[in-house]
Amino acid sequence: MKKRAKIKWVILLAVIVAVASLDGLSSNINLLDRAVVVGMGIDCPDGELVLSVQVIIPKNSSSASQGNDFVVYSARGKNVQEAVENLSYTIGLKASFAHTNVVIAGDSFLKSGRTDVLAFLVSSDLVTDNTLLVASAGEAKEILSVQMPVNEVASYHLAEILQSNRKDAGQVSADLRSYFEDIYNVGETACLPVVFLRESEFGLLGEQAGGEKTKLLDVSHVAVMNKEGYLVRLGRRQSAALSYTTEKLNAGSISYVGDDGMKKEVVILRTDCSKRALSFDEAEIALDISVRSSQKYYVSQNGASVGISEAEKKQIRAQIISSVADCFEVCKYYDADVFHLGEEFYRRFGEEWKASVPTSYLGFVRLKVTVDLNVK
Repeated sequence: MKKRAKIKWVILLAVIVAVASLDGLSSNINLLDRAVVVGMGIDCPDGELVLSVQVIIPKNSSSASQGNDFVVYSARGKNVQEAVENLSYTIGLKASFAHTNVVIAGDSFLKSGRTDVLAFLVSSDLVTDNTLLVASAGEAKEILSVQMPVNEVASYHLAEILQSNRKDAGQVSADLRSYFEDIYNVGETACLPVVFLRESEFGLLGEQAGGEKTKLLDVSHVAVMNKEGYLVRLGRRQSAALSYTTEKLNAGSISYVGDDGMKKEVVILRTDCSKRALSFDEAEIALDISVRSSQKYYVSQNGASVGISEAEKKQIRAQIISSVADCFEVCKYYDADVFHLGEEFYRRFGEEWKASVPTSYLGFVRLKVTVDLNVK
Protein backbone atom coordinates (compact mmCIF):
# COMPACT_ATOMS: atom_id res chain seq x y z
CA MET A 1 0.00 0.00 0.00
CA LYS A 2 2.80 2.37 0.92
CA LYS A 3 4.58 1.49 -2.32
CA ARG A 4 1.50 2.42 -4.38
CA ALA A 5 1.15 5.72 -2.55
CA LYS A 6 4.82 6.49 -3.18
CA ILE A 7 4.44 5.76 -6.93
CA LYS A 8 1.33 7.97 -7.03
CA TRP A 9 3.22 10.91 -5.53
CA VAL A 10 6.15 10.39 -7.94
CA ILE A 11 3.77 10.45 -10.93
CA LEU A 12 1.99 13.55 -9.58
CA LEU A 13 5.32 15.32 -9.11
CA ALA A 14 6.38 14.41 -12.67
CA VAL A 15 3.10 15.80 -14.06
CA ILE A 16 3.55 19.06 -12.14
CA VAL A 17 7.13 19.46 -13.44
CA ALA A 18 5.99 18.74 -17.03
CA VAL A 19 3.15 21.27 -16.84
CA ALA A 20 5.46 23.90 -15.39
CA SER A 21 8.02 23.28 -18.16
CA LEU A 22 5.45 23.55 -20.94
CA ASP A 23 4.06 26.74 -19.41
CA GLY A 24 7.58 28.18 -19.40
CA LEU A 25 8.00 27.39 -23.08
CA SER A 26 4.84 29.22 -24.06
CA SER A 27 4.83 32.95 -24.67
CA ASN A 28 2.18 35.09 -23.14
CA ILE A 29 3.02 38.11 -25.31
CA ASN A 30 -0.11 39.31 -27.09
CA LEU A 31 0.04 39.62 -30.88
CA LEU A 32 -0.70 43.33 -30.55
CA ASP A 33 2.45 43.65 -28.43
CA ARG A 34 4.64 42.11 -31.14
CA ALA A 35 6.44 43.72 -34.06
CA VAL A 36 6.40 41.06 -36.81
CA VAL A 37 9.65 41.37 -38.79
CA VAL A 38 9.36 40.47 -42.51
CA GLY A 39 12.77 41.75 -43.63
CA MET A 40 16.10 42.39 -41.92
CA GLY A 41 19.02 44.55 -43.06
CA ILE A 42 22.53 44.53 -41.59
CA ASP A 43 24.90 47.48 -42.05
CA CYS A 44 28.23 48.23 -40.42
CA PRO A 45 29.18 51.80 -41.37
CA ASP A 46 31.63 52.51 -38.53
CA GLY A 47 32.48 49.14 -37.03
CA GLU A 48 29.26 48.82 -35.02
CA LEU A 49 26.30 46.81 -36.27
CA VAL A 50 23.22 48.67 -37.46
CA LEU A 51 20.25 46.31 -37.59
CA SER A 52 17.27 47.56 -39.64
CA VAL A 53 13.96 45.71 -39.76
CA GLN A 54 10.81 46.07 -41.81
CA VAL A 55 7.94 45.22 -39.50
CA ILE A 56 4.20 44.75 -39.64
CA ILE A 57 2.50 46.92 -37.04
CA PRO A 58 -1.05 45.89 -36.06
CA LYS A 59 -3.58 48.47 -37.24
CA ASN A 60 -4.82 49.38 -33.81
CA SER A 61 -1.29 50.14 -32.64
CA SER A 62 -0.31 53.80 -32.41
CA SER A 63 3.21 53.01 -33.73
CA ALA A 64 2.12 52.83 -37.38
CA SER A 65 2.34 56.26 -38.97
CA GLN A 66 -0.52 57.43 -41.21
CA GLY A 67 -2.10 53.99 -41.17
CA ASN A 68 0.91 52.39 -42.89
CA ASP A 69 1.27 48.86 -41.53
CA PHE A 70 4.88 48.53 -42.69
CA VAL A 71 7.54 50.57 -40.91
CA VAL A 72 11.36 50.39 -40.94
CA TYR A 73 13.21 50.72 -37.63
CA SER A 74 16.95 50.65 -36.90
CA ALA A 75 19.07 50.06 -33.82
CA ARG A 76 22.76 49.68 -33.08
CA GLY A 77 24.61 47.04 -31.13
CA LYS A 78 28.00 45.45 -30.63
CA ASN A 79 26.45 42.14 -31.66
CA VAL A 80 23.14 40.82 -32.96
CA GLN A 81 21.67 40.09 -29.53
CA GLU A 82 22.32 43.64 -28.31
CA ALA A 83 20.95 45.15 -31.53
CA VAL A 84 17.77 43.04 -31.26
CA GLU A 85 17.24 44.16 -27.66
CA ASN A 86 17.72 47.78 -28.65
CA LEU A 87 15.27 47.32 -31.52
CA SER A 88 12.52 46.11 -29.21
CA TYR A 89 13.20 49.11 -26.98
CA THR A 90 13.07 51.50 -29.96
CA ILE A 91 9.88 50.01 -31.39
CA GLY A 92 8.18 49.68 -28.04
CA LEU A 93 7.08 46.17 -28.98
CA LYS A 94 8.67 42.73 -28.82
CA ALA A 95 10.47 42.10 -32.15
CA SER A 96 9.41 38.71 -33.61
CA PHE A 97 11.57 37.25 -36.41
CA ALA A 98 9.59 34.06 -37.11
CA HIS A 99 8.22 35.47 -40.39
CA THR A 100 11.42 37.04 -41.71
CA ASN A 101 11.59 36.47 -45.47
CA VAL A 102 14.99 37.90 -46.29
CA VAL A 103 18.21 39.08 -44.67
CA ILE A 104 19.96 41.86 -46.61
CA ALA A 105 23.70 42.27 -46.00
CA GLY A 106 24.74 45.85 -46.73
CA ASP A 107 27.93 46.68 -48.60
CA SER A 108 29.63 48.12 -45.49
CA PHE A 109 28.80 44.97 -43.53
CA LEU A 110 30.10 42.61 -46.24
CA LYS A 111 33.42 44.48 -46.33
CA SER A 112 33.72 44.69 -42.53
CA GLY A 113 34.74 41.05 -42.11
CA ARG A 114 32.08 40.47 -39.41
CA THR A 115 31.56 36.82 -40.32
CA ASP A 116 30.45 36.14 -36.73
CA VAL A 117 27.11 37.80 -37.45
CA LEU A 118 26.06 35.35 -40.18
CA ALA A 119 27.41 32.48 -38.11
CA PHE A 120 25.16 33.58 -35.23
CA LEU A 121 22.11 33.80 -37.52
CA VAL A 122 22.55 30.26 -38.81
CA SER A 123 23.35 28.75 -35.40
CA SER A 124 20.64 30.56 -33.43
CA ASP A 125 16.87 30.24 -33.70
CA LEU A 126 16.36 33.94 -34.46
CA VAL A 127 15.51 33.20 -38.12
CA THR A 128 15.08 29.94 -40.04
CA ASP A 129 17.91 28.40 -42.07
CA ASN A 130 15.94 28.81 -45.32
CA THR A 131 15.65 32.59 -44.92
CA LEU A 132 16.85 34.23 -48.13
CA LEU A 133 20.25 35.91 -47.94
CA VAL A 134 21.13 38.73 -50.34
CA ALA A 135 23.80 41.41 -50.62
CA SER A 136 23.13 45.09 -51.15
CA ALA A 137 25.14 47.42 -53.38
CA GLY A 138 24.62 50.18 -50.79
CA GLU A 139 22.95 50.35 -47.41
CA ALA A 140 20.62 47.49 -46.56
CA LYS A 141 18.28 49.95 -44.84
CA GLU A 142 17.83 51.81 -48.13
CA ILE A 143 16.50 48.65 -49.79
CA LEU A 144 14.01 48.03 -46.98
CA SER A 145 12.81 51.65 -47.09
CA VAL A 146 12.36 51.94 -50.86
CA GLN A 147 8.96 53.04 -52.18
CA MET A 148 7.60 50.19 -54.30
CA PRO A 149 4.75 50.35 -56.85
CA VAL A 150 1.19 49.89 -55.58
CA ASN A 151 2.35 50.09 -51.96
CA GLU A 152 4.13 46.73 -52.21
CA VAL A 153 6.63 45.84 -49.50
CA ALA A 154 10.29 45.62 -50.50
CA SER A 155 10.92 42.43 -48.46
CA TYR A 156 8.00 40.60 -50.06
CA HIS A 157 8.88 41.83 -53.54
CA LEU A 158 12.49 40.71 -53.20
CA ALA A 159 11.41 37.28 -51.99
CA GLU A 160 8.99 36.96 -54.93
CA ILE A 161 11.75 37.75 -57.43
CA LEU A 162 14.22 35.22 -55.99
CA GLN A 163 11.65 32.47 -55.39
CA SER A 164 9.79 32.89 -58.68
CA ASN A 165 9.14 29.85 -60.86
CA ARG A 166 10.75 31.82 -63.70
CA LYS A 167 14.50 31.64 -63.22
CA ASP A 168 16.00 34.52 -65.19
CA ALA A 169 19.54 34.57 -66.61
CA GLY A 170 21.83 36.41 -64.21
CA GLN A 171 19.77 35.66 -61.12
CA VAL A 172 21.10 33.32 -58.46
CA SER A 173 19.50 32.62 -55.11
CA ALA A 174 20.92 31.79 -51.69
CA ASP A 175 19.69 31.19 -48.17
CA LEU A 176 21.53 30.91 -44.88
CA ARG A 177 21.84 27.12 -45.13
CA SER A 178 23.18 27.03 -48.70
CA TYR A 179 25.59 29.90 -47.94
CA PHE A 180 27.30 27.98 -45.16
CA GLU A 181 27.23 24.71 -47.10
CA ASP A 182 29.16 26.44 -49.91
CA ILE A 183 31.54 28.21 -47.52
CA TYR A 184 32.54 24.93 -45.87
CA ASN A 185 32.77 22.87 -49.06
CA VAL A 186 36.00 22.42 -50.99
CA GLY A 187 36.83 25.82 -52.44
CA GLU A 188 35.17 27.73 -49.57
CA THR A 189 33.31 30.07 -51.92
CA ALA A 190 29.70 31.26 -51.79
CA CYS A 191 27.70 33.62 -54.00
CA LEU A 192 24.94 36.03 -53.02
CA PRO A 193 22.58 37.91 -55.33
CA VAL A 194 23.26 41.65 -55.18
CA VAL A 195 20.18 43.86 -54.98
CA PHE A 196 20.37 47.47 -56.12
CA LEU A 197 17.82 50.11 -57.10
CA ARG A 198 16.80 51.16 -60.59
CA GLU A 199 14.37 54.00 -61.28
CA SER A 200 11.34 53.01 -63.32
CA GLU A 201 9.49 55.14 -65.82
CA PHE A 202 6.32 55.06 -63.72
CA GLY A 203 5.44 57.49 -60.94
CA LEU A 204 4.21 56.66 -57.47
CA LEU A 205 0.47 56.54 -56.91
CA GLY A 206 -1.42 58.69 -54.43
CA GLU A 207 -1.58 62.29 -53.32
CA GLN A 208 1.74 62.14 -51.48
CA ALA A 209 3.68 60.95 -54.57
CA GLY A 210 4.60 64.40 -55.86
CA GLY A 211 5.77 63.05 -59.22
CA GLU A 212 8.40 60.79 -57.64
CA LYS A 213 9.34 57.74 -59.71
CA THR A 214 8.94 54.24 -58.38
CA LYS A 215 12.05 52.16 -57.77
CA LEU A 216 12.70 48.68 -59.11
CA LEU A 217 14.84 46.06 -57.39
CA ASP A 218 17.53 44.63 -59.67
CA VAL A 219 19.21 41.33 -58.73
CA SER A 220 21.28 40.72 -61.87
CA HIS A 221 24.68 41.04 -60.14
CA VAL A 222 26.43 38.63 -57.76
CA ALA A 223 28.67 39.12 -54.73
CA VAL A 224 31.35 36.45 -54.25
CA MET A 225 32.30 35.59 -50.66
CA ASN A 226 34.68 33.31 -48.79
CA LYS A 227 35.19 32.56 -45.07
CA GLU A 228 36.93 35.88 -44.52
CA GLY A 229 34.22 37.92 -46.24
CA TYR A 230 33.69 39.85 -49.46
CA LEU A 231 35.86 39.13 -52.52
CA VAL A 232 34.40 40.64 -55.70
CA ARG A 233 31.16 41.73 -57.33
CA LEU A 234 30.36 40.14 -60.69
CA GLY A 235 28.68 42.21 -63.41
CA ARG A 236 25.76 41.18 -65.61
CA ARG A 237 27.80 39.14 -68.08
CA GLN A 238 29.68 37.14 -65.45
CA SER A 239 26.53 36.75 -63.32
CA ALA A 240 24.61 35.38 -66.31
CA ALA A 241 27.40 32.88 -66.95
CA LEU A 242 27.33 31.81 -63.31
CA SER A 243 23.56 31.33 -63.40
CA TYR A 244 23.90 28.94 -66.36
CA THR A 245 25.93 26.62 -64.13
CA THR A 246 24.18 26.99 -60.78
CA GLU A 247 20.47 27.33 -61.63
CA LYS A 248 18.04 25.59 -63.97
CA LEU A 249 16.90 28.63 -65.93
CA ASN A 250 13.68 29.03 -67.89
CA ALA A 251 13.78 32.76 -68.62
CA GLY A 252 16.14 35.46 -69.81
CA SER A 253 17.69 36.12 -73.20
CA ILE A 254 20.98 36.00 -75.09
CA SER A 255 21.80 38.76 -77.58
CA TYR A 256 23.67 38.22 -80.83
CA VAL A 257 24.21 39.80 -84.25
CA GLY A 258 22.23 38.16 -87.05
CA ASP A 259 23.51 37.28 -90.49
CA ASP A 260 21.86 40.47 -91.73
CA GLY A 261 23.91 42.58 -89.31
CA MET A 262 20.92 43.36 -87.10
CA LYS A 263 20.94 42.92 -83.32
CA LYS A 264 18.77 39.99 -82.29
CA GLU A 265 18.21 37.79 -79.27
CA VAL A 266 17.07 34.33 -78.32
CA VAL A 267 14.86 33.54 -75.33
CA ILE A 268 16.07 30.90 -72.87
CA LEU A 269 13.59 28.06 -72.44
CA ARG A 270 15.68 25.64 -70.38
CA THR A 271 19.23 25.17 -69.17
CA ASP A 272 20.99 22.19 -67.66
CA CYS A 273 24.58 21.88 -66.50
CA SER A 274 26.91 19.02 -65.69
CA LYS A 275 30.46 19.29 -64.34
CA ARG A 276 33.23 16.74 -64.10
CA ALA A 277 36.93 16.53 -63.37
CA LEU A 278 38.91 15.25 -66.37
CA SER A 279 42.29 15.10 -64.64
CA PHE A 280 44.04 16.62 -61.63
CA ASP A 281 44.22 20.01 -63.37
CA GLU A 282 41.41 19.98 -65.96
CA ALA A 283 37.65 20.23 -65.52
CA GLU A 284 34.71 20.38 -67.91
CA ILE A 285 31.44 22.29 -67.73
CA ALA A 286 28.88 20.96 -70.21
CA LEU A 287 25.83 23.16 -70.81
CA ASP A 288 22.62 21.98 -72.45
CA ILE A 289 20.58 25.07 -73.41
CA SER A 290 17.25 25.24 -75.25
CA VAL A 291 16.27 28.56 -76.81
CA ARG A 292 13.82 30.06 -79.23
CA SER A 293 14.16 33.11 -81.41
CA SER A 294 12.46 36.28 -80.24
CA GLN A 295 11.89 37.10 -83.92
CA LYS A 296 9.11 35.61 -85.99
CA TYR A 297 10.15 32.84 -88.32
CA TYR A 298 9.72 33.46 -92.01
CA VAL A 299 9.51 31.25 -95.11
CA SER A 300 12.29 31.44 -97.66
CA GLN A 301 11.86 31.17 -101.45
CA ASN A 302 12.42 27.42 -101.41
CA GLY A 303 9.64 26.99 -98.84
CA ALA A 304 11.87 26.27 -95.81
CA SER A 305 11.13 27.86 -92.45
CA VAL A 306 14.09 30.06 -91.53
CA GLY A 307 14.76 31.11 -87.96
CA ILE A 308 18.32 30.89 -86.65
CA SER A 309 21.04 29.97 -89.11
CA GLU A 310 23.94 27.62 -88.34
CA ALA A 311 26.32 30.59 -88.34
CA GLU A 312 24.13 32.37 -85.80
CA LYS A 313 23.98 29.24 -83.61
CA LYS A 314 27.76 29.06 -83.69
CA GLN A 315 27.94 32.70 -82.62
CA ILE A 316 25.53 32.12 -79.72
CA ARG A 317 27.52 29.08 -78.53
CA ALA A 318 30.76 31.06 -78.71
CA GLN A 319 29.21 33.90 -76.75
CA ILE A 320 28.04 31.58 -73.96
CA ILE A 321 31.44 29.87 -73.77
CA SER A 322 33.20 33.25 -73.72
CA SER A 323 31.03 34.56 -70.85
CA VAL A 324 31.63 31.42 -68.73
CA ALA A 325 35.37 31.61 -69.39
CA ASP A 326 35.35 35.32 -68.52
CA CYS A 327 33.58 34.61 -65.22
CA PHE A 328 36.08 31.86 -64.44
CA GLU A 329 39.10 34.09 -65.13
CA VAL A 330 37.76 36.97 -63.04
CA CYS A 331 37.08 34.67 -60.08
CA LYS A 332 40.38 32.82 -60.52
CA TYR A 333 42.16 36.14 -59.91
CA TYR A 334 40.46 36.30 -56.49
CA ASP A 335 40.94 32.55 -55.86
CA ALA A 336 37.16 32.14 -55.80
CA ASP A 337 35.86 28.74 -56.91
CA VAL A 338 32.37 29.96 -57.91
CA PHE A 339 31.74 26.90 -60.11
CA HIS A 340 32.63 24.54 -57.21
CA LEU A 341 35.17 22.68 -59.33
CA GLY A 342 37.08 21.68 -56.21
CA GLU A 343 34.12 19.52 -55.22
CA GLU A 344 34.31 17.73 -58.57
CA PHE A 345 38.05 17.11 -58.22
CA TYR A 346 37.66 15.83 -54.68
CA ARG A 347 34.65 13.68 -55.59
CA ARG A 348 36.63 11.89 -58.29
CA PHE A 349 40.19 11.79 -56.92
CA GLY A 350 39.67 12.19 -53.15
CA GLU A 351 42.52 12.79 -50.74
CA GLU A 352 45.08 11.99 -53.42
CA TRP A 353 44.06 15.17 -55.27
CA LYS A 354 44.03 17.33 -52.12
CA ALA A 355 47.51 16.15 -51.17
CA SER A 356 48.97 16.85 -54.61
CA VAL A 357 47.63 20.34 -55.34
CA PRO A 358 48.29 23.67 -53.60
CA THR A 359 45.63 25.45 -51.55
CA SER A 360 45.17 27.95 -54.39
CA TYR A 361 44.48 25.21 -56.92
CA LEU A 362 42.43 27.38 -59.31
CA GLY A 363 45.58 28.94 -60.74
CA PHE A 364 46.51 25.52 -62.17
CA VAL A 365 43.06 24.50 -63.44
CA ARG A 366 42.22 24.45 -67.13
CA LEU A 367 38.49 24.77 -67.80
CA LYS A 368 36.80 23.25 -70.82
CA VAL A 369 33.32 24.57 -71.66
CA THR A 370 30.96 22.86 -74.13
CA VAL A 371 27.50 24.02 -75.19
CA ASP A 372 24.77 21.91 -76.73
CA LEU A 373 22.37 24.50 -78.17
CA ASN A 374 18.86 23.35 -79.05
CA VAL A 375 16.64 25.74 -81.03
CA LYS A 376 12.89 25.22 -80.65
